[in-house]
Amino acid sequence: MKKGKYIWMNGKFVKWNDAKVHVLTHALHYGGSVYEGIRVYPVREGRKVVPTIFRLDDHLKRFVNSMADIEMKPVPVARLRKVIMELVKKNGIKDGYIRPIAFYGYERLGIYWEGLPVQISIAAMPWGVYLPKEMKLKTSKWRRLSPDSVKIEAKVGGYYINSNYATASVKGQADEALLLDHDGFIAEAACANIFFVKGKTLYTPKRGTILPGLTRDSIIELARSFGFKTVEKKIRPSEIAKFDEAFTTGTATEVTAVVKIDNKKIGNGKVGDVTAVLKDGFSDLVRGQNVHMNKAYKKWFHKIY
Repeated sequence: MKKGKYIWMNGKFVKWNDAKVHVLTHALHYGGSVYEGIRVYPVREGRKVVPTIFRLDDHLKRFVNSMADIEMKPVPVARLRKVIMELVKKNGIKDGYIRPIAFYGYERLGIYWEGLPVQISIAAMPWGVYLPKEMKLKTSKWRRLSPDSVKIEAKVGGYYINSNYATASVKGQADEALLLDHDGFIAEAACANIFFVKGKTLYTPKRGTILPGLTRDSIIELARSFGFKTVEKKIRPSEIAKFDEAFTTGTATEVTAVVKIDNKKIGNGKVGDVTAVLKDGFSDLVRGQNVHMNKAYKKWFHKIY
């Protein structure tokens, strides 16, 4: 992974290799952290390329909501936005990835976070295009965390042990794991939301047992502009066979076609037409290659000048 020059940590910019924490930090031992993944894209405006952050405020709103969900005092979005804009400039990022994280630090060793100091760090690094053409999923024996056990829509670091277990359980058998929820309905992939397609209609698991991703939300909006309908519903594994296409959405992988689940083809086992339209449409949108679309979704972009 490429590095940035600086990381913003607890109110100041420090050199990349100097961003350090104590070994007894609560987040290392008990998972008391929340984070976001945000993309910076090179958007061409005439002869000039302008680094542009996609859905910055929406990510930051989720970030501070996640902070509140683990009893941290939220930081104003405006302050975080200002820091991120400055950090992207200082690191010279044109095509990259931003990782804000808030975590409970060290003052004493104990499982409950009450009274522990809250530390916030933000990293910004080069990323580049990461667009796998297609992938295969396998249903994991591990279930998605239950909303009866955790605040399911918070993006908490500790929750991703669940994703790691799921990924390990299908290693060598598929590209990524598919998780069912506590009732046996399809939830999401290990690190991405999932959509199915039948005709011109998209189907995706409803909120309540998933992390409602911002790329997921963007695709629902984009699908509407292309004339596709989206239905959010509970989906049983037995329904997979009836769908023509499937794809996942996420910040890192954007839109990725799913051609097999549990060694069974989805549709004809190739990238579907609807998936291709949405994949190309999203890529064009975030990279500023569709002027009309970018005007329609102007609110999603923060330019770095």
